[in-house]
Amino acid sequence: MYFSLFIASCISLFSLINPLSALPVFISLTSNQPSKWRNYQIRKTAMYIILICLVSFYAGSYILSFFGISIHALKMAGGIVIARSGFMLLNAQHKGDVKGKIKEESLQKEDISFSPLAMPLLAGPGSISLLINMSIDARLWEQKAMIVLAILAVALAIFLLFTVAPRVIKYIGEAGLKSISKIMGFLVLAIGIQMVTDSIIHLFKIPI
Repeated sequence: MYFSLFIASCISLFSLINPLSALPVFISLTSNQPSKWRNYQIRKTAMYIILICLVSFYAGSYILSFFGISIHALKMAGGIVIARSGFMLLNAQHKGDVKGKIKEESLQKEDISFSPLAMPLLAGPGSISLLINMSIDARLWEQKAMIVLAILAVALAIFLLFTVAPRVIKYIGEAGLKSISKIMGFLVLAIGIQMVTDSIIHLFKIPI
């Protein structure tokens, strides 16, 4: 039971963060930098992602009580955000946040690990919404532990992927990355729609 929760959390979070589609942006921002600096940025990015995800996960109940938001209203809002991210993944637009002035500014920065890599490129509004909703559903400490382990596993996967980013791009190619992103986008869209549907059923007390 708990292992299946771990696997489901890993798949959901990895699909929403979708580090594969962020690889071309990462390479363009670090192509002229030494490998030692690039590896240092990768390590810091992974740590920031863990921090952002853990804060989002454990802050869920406090956000609800502070703003007086019902569980199902938050689920609906989160579901809409996640569904939008999935739709953008299907259209290969999800990692289009880093462009124009933001990209120019990133190229001039000495540290790009937190911004733009960790946020908004990887841990954006969609993943934060998902984790807040996970925090609502996870009532037992075993469930919370499985989700925390999933966060650590996804951060490790991101670290490994970014470490071998040039090789991944070489063998898969940008066309392959876009194809994988579309598959992940479909899963993310389904997650968002499911959350919205569940919220509507509970908010309006629709019989199933």
